[in-house]
Order: sequence, then C-alpha cells, then structure tokens
Amino acid sequence: MLGVTIARYSIGPALKSDDQPSWTDAGLMEDLAEGSWVKRNVIVSQDAGWGKFNSQRPIWVRKTEGQVAVFSATCPHLGCTINEAASGFICPCHGSAWNADGQKIGGPSPRAMDSLESRVDGDTLKVKYEYFKQGVPEKVVAG
Repeated sequence: MLGVTIARYSIGPALKSDDQPSWTDAGLMEDLAEGSWVKRNVIVSQDAGWGKFNSQRPIWVRKTEGQVAVFSATCPHLGCTINEAASGFICPCHGSAWNADGQKIGGPSPRAMDSLESRVDGDTLKVKYEYFKQGVPEKVVAG
C-alpha cells in the first residue's frame, strides 16, 4: 500500500495534463494609444508536473475604433522575437516581414503572424496566450 501511495505522488504529477491556456492580463485598455502597435509582456503559467512556472512572453497589441488586435511576438519560422518596422513587423533573425495587419510580405516565415484570442474584462485587456508550431504553413497549437 505504501508503494502505491509513493508512486502516486512521485509519478502522478508527471502524467497530469493541464495544457489548457488561461487568460492573462495584458494591461489597461486606457494605456493603448488608438491605432498604434504596442509591445507588451504577458505572464504565462505552465504546469510542469511538479510545479507551476511563470514566464514572460511578448505580444503586440493595437486598439482601433474599440476593436483590439493581438499577435504573438514569436516568429512562426524559428521562434525569434518579432520587432516593429516602418512597414509593419520584421524578424531580425532571418528577415521575415509582415505588414501592419500581420500578413506575411516576405522572408522564410511559413505564415502570417499568429493572432491571439483577447477580451476586455472591465478596463483590463485579457489575452489567451498559446504556443504554436514553428516552421509549418498552418497555425497549429503546439501540444
């Protein structure tokens, strides 16, 4: 009986699966300038079996006429951080480029920037951060 109890508490957490993304705060809506892209960091919690770990992930946010667009700042090619450029966005690692709406305009990235689900809760912007497979033409949640 003791062996079963020990196994349950030592092996069980590694087998536990809680891969559902959760909503995370991305700041106050009033801090977003109308029509301009703003780079924000969100805190993403990951359950690693024996513990929960938090990491910061960069996102791009734009408020236009009451609507909010949110993109992951992770390049779909190889995972570098996407920066803002005069024509929209660019990946400094391999030269992928996207227009101001996140559509691919050049470089080795296989697709557009990855949009993220968002909602407004009171005066706070919430984002459901997800990781996506890199190097594939379709936007597929990494699992």
